[in-house]
Amino acid sequence: MGKRGNGEGSIYKDARGFYRASLSLPNGKRRSFSGKTREEVATELVKALGARNAGLPVPGVRLTTAKYLTDWLEDTVRPTQKPLTYEKYRGVTLNHILPAIGKVPLSRVGPEHVQKIQTAMTAKGLSPATIRGMRTTLSAALSRAERWNLVPRNPVRLVDAPRSEDKEPRVLQPDEATAFLQAARGDDMRNLFATMLATGLRPGEARGLRWADVKASSIEVRQQVLELKDETPTTSKRKRARIRTFGAPKSTHGRRSIPLIPMAQAALQAQRSQVAEMPLRGVQDLVFPGADGQPLCARTVRDHFARIARAAGISDATPHTLRHSTGTYLLAAGVPDRIVQAILGHGSAAVTRQYQHVLPSMLVEAGERLAEFWAAR
Repeated sequence: MGKRGNGEGSIYKDARGFYRASLSLPNGKRRSFSGKTREEVATELVKALGARNAGLPVPGVRLTTAKYLTDWLEDTVRPTQKPLTYEKYRGVTLNHILPAIGKVPLSRVGPEHVQKIQTAMTAKGLSPATIRGMRTTLSAALSRAERWNLVPRNPVRLVDAPRSEDKEPRVLQPDEATAFLQAARGDDMRNLFATMLATGLRPGEARGLRWADVKASSIEVRQQVLELKDETPTTSKRKRARIRTFGAPKSTHGRRSIPLIPMAQAALQAQRSQVAEMPLRGVQDLVFPGADGQPLCARTVRDHFARIARAAGISDATPHTLRHSTGTYLLAAGVPDRIVQAILGHGSAAVTRQYQHVLPSMLVEAGERLAEFWAAR
């Protein structure tokens, strides 16, 4: 290798026999590298020179994965992603990624480190879906690092995701839906659940619904209720309460108009009378406010749903089950997929298909149609 020019770095052998290199940075500081062979150090130096000349962060063994991910969360994710996405990425990073590989130099993160995290999560009994969430977070972070030449490649792509058996989401059979609504009589949230079942609203969208967005024959979805961790500094060891706030719908497709069928209109009319009797009515103009006029807590909604479901003899169901049920009933009613997609507020038909399930009655009807076809021959 010929003599390098000023600012191009230098390679030398120290007294212990290790090869070392140093490079001047635009801020006046120097970045150092070391290795057992000259080729190893030369490779790192070439990468550093390329990054510096391109105006990108210069990789180096001193940049730990913990430092990089912490900066990525605050400088990239928080300003550009929705609060819930930031909260999810941050939780995965702090709970699973950093404890396993936080001290590993970022430039040396490889497939074996991704596998290490997955193995540790599996040993804890965490589900494949949770592990896939970790992979999504880590892959997003390392994809940016790859673009910035901080890592040679994104190793998440080189490690197979854990296999999982697809579990069919729970759907209320028509008789179960009827039993659920009957069991809900007398419950403060009966109108909420009836509206969700008749419209396909997400739980957060229903909790954020305003009277201003309720029309004679439709409702306009314009916001949802978010529950975020309270990050206010405190010395208390008590579990922090989650802050309820309003946010935009889940996606641009979430801003939509949903037709109101008579079942929904009746539920909303009954809810208007119920809200009129509340002492703090109209504080937020919410259709389904809590006792204090503020947005309902998600846990409160889940508790009411569980209590009603038990009374109706229904198991393995959650408030989100109502949304899957609506998508399935629309399919059974013969509504075109594109319309179902618009009602549910999905960005793609592929997602909508995950909310359309086959009911036993639909199979019976299909069999009858097939029998009629052959009978006509």
